Amino acid sequence: MADFREHFVKACGYEMHVRIWGDPSKRPLIMSHGLARLADDFDHVAPHFTDQYYVLCPTMIGRGFSSWAKNPDQEYTVPFYVAQTFEMLDHFNVDTCDWIGTSMGGLIGLYATAEVAGRIEKLVLNDIGPELDQGAVDRIKSYVGAAPEFETIDEVEKIVRMIYAPFGVKDDATWSFLASRSVRRLPNGNFMMHYDPEVMRVFAEHIDSFDAWDVFDALPCPVMLISGEQSDLIPRRIVDKMKQKKPQMPIFAVANCGHAPHLNDRAQINAIRAFLTGQSQ
Repeated sequence: MADFREHFVKACGYEMHVRIWGDPSKRPLIMSHGLARLADDFDHVAPHFTDQYYVLCPTMIGRGFSSWAKNPDQEYTVPFYVAQTFEMLDHFNVDTCDWIGTSMGGLIGLYATAEVAGRIEKLVLNDIGPELDQGAVDRIKSYVGAAPEFETIDEVEKIVRMIYAPFGVKDDATWSFLASRSVRRLPNGNFMMHYDPEVMRVFAEHIDSFDAWDVFDALPCPVMLISGEQSDLIPRRIVDKMKQKKPQMPIFAVANCGHAPHLNDRAQINAIRAFLTGQSQ
């Protein structure tokens, strides 16, 4: 397995944590996390791509080791994340790249691709699309707005297992990893989720009006969809509509999984590699 390096990049006036894997002489591949997650989520995925790619895993502001926003309503938004992404790519002299985006990370890739044609040449959307099921949005809003404290990591793991049960994680080691990377230690010694609570307030206030069908229709690059078969955020009706809009879009459905597949098994990884490299499975 390849080793990663930690970088801190100034982007749009903020310090952004970027975890990097592989040889910078190879083709860049960006892996972008979901709403309440961070770059660490790809620690088990990135090494599988370093034979062909230079993998960059950014943590968006308001999360993990990245800075928190001074103007949350303007800066905890997809347009601002896209602007930060472009500055990050410029920092690493990345002119073109491929993109794997889980949930919110997929939306960042979607809008970045639409904003500057050719910057992203192949786009993988992990259980995200141009429309979101309102019931699932309400479910997500019900937990991301809370800011509980936990005395022990065991308590953290219990809530993480409940919240992220749809990920399709089956082994205890991965659950322990997710729990340890989901929190920060407070001055009183307790744990709290790693993200700025303002991230979730802004999400809750703006997500109900989300509609990106025009952006999806105009995508200038090949796109692949990873779909959790039990996903409530991108249910079958939305997947089918996406396929109608883009008949050439490959879809890899993950059985016994909801929102969003954790990209934690060889079948998911192989499907993504086949799409990115143009090889049939």
